[in-house]
Amino acid sequence: MARVYVLYTGGTIGCVANAEGALAPVPGAEFERLVLAMPGLSDHGVRGYDGLGWTMGWFDRTLDSSNMTPADWVAIAERLLSIYDQYDGFVVLHGTDSMAYSASALSFLLPGLSKPVVFSGSQVPLSFTLSDAPANLVGAIVAAGTLPVPEVSVYFNTRLLRGNRSSKIDANRFAGFDSPNFPPLATIGSVVARNEPYWLPMPGADVSLAEAENRAKRLAALALLPAALAEFSVVMLWLHPGIRASTVSAMLTGTSPAAKGAVLLAFGEGNGPTDPDFLGALSAGVAAGVVLMDNTQVRRGAVLPGAYATGLGAIGAIGAYDMTPEASYAKLVCLFADGLDATAVKAAMLVPRAGELTVIGA
Repeated sequence: MARVYVLYTGGTIGCVANAEGALAPVPGAEFERLVLAMPGLSDHGVRGYDGLGWTMGWFDRTLDSSNMTPADWVAIAERLLSIYDQYDGFVVLHGTDSMAYSASALSFLLPGLSKPVVFSGSQVPLSFTLSDAPANLVGAIVAAGTLPVPEVSVYFNTRLLRGNRSSKIDANRFAGFDSPNFPPLATIGSVVARNEPYWLPMPGADVSLAEAENRAKRLAALALLPAALAEFSVVMLWLHPGIRASTVSAMLTGTSPAAKGAVLLAFGEGNGPTDPDFLGALSAGVAAGVVLMDNTQVRRGAVLPGAYATGLGAIGAIGAYDMTPEASYAKLVCLFADGLDATAVKAAMLVPRAGELTVIGA
């Protein structure tokens, strides 16, 4: 029998209207009752999938994903790892607004995954009659229980996407997520289309979380992260016409706790203004030890350092290739939290850890 653990964190999928008519996520026990009332999911089974069962868990507080922090990423990772040997797959129900950040982070916080971890949610609450929630929930449970994909993914609107390649692309439509630079891992419809050549390989025994010793080491490492996360910041800076050097300086050298990393959302293939004051503010950040990632604002494509005279590589920014901004941010946070210094982080950002980037030209 395949057993799936569903971790409900909050988000739109679990919202109901409060007395003022505003949506707010319900506590975990109430949400589980809503799910058990769904056709096909009663008795913690999935109709049509004999032998597939699910269990639901939750935290003491529910969160709108806009309130998620890196410390919450760690709490999710710890929960899944603490019960890792009891289940065959995992579903994390999460608000859509920051789901791509959390899914990216979990791919870095849980190296050695040998089982699927599937993030999902909805654009409309489960409590509404016309909602994408039932299909996303059932699809995520089926994916986690029947597809042996050893990585973190996002399931939304019939498609299973690599988590650290996904982005929210629409605030309203049910097709809310896409993976602009990487194919879906699977598509679930009347048949399940597996895209297995694009799945990450199963980890070796030396790193696999299937091994109790590796899980214990990882749990010990995760326990240290909340304190480390409180000691630094990582910021994101969207470049725009007329951006002022003072804005850059305030973010890179005026943030508390001090910024160690910054994701620059640059124009096109990594371009930015050539204004000396702007470049000087970035250079001052680099001199202060801030690692700059040069990401593109454009949804599809890659940053190719040196392609244009206005590229940011000359002042020390690192081309992100085809990493999403969400993955760049989460990776910086996780690397610095692990205790790496700026030099080590710069090197690690260019090396794929969980399929998050394609090294162009390699």
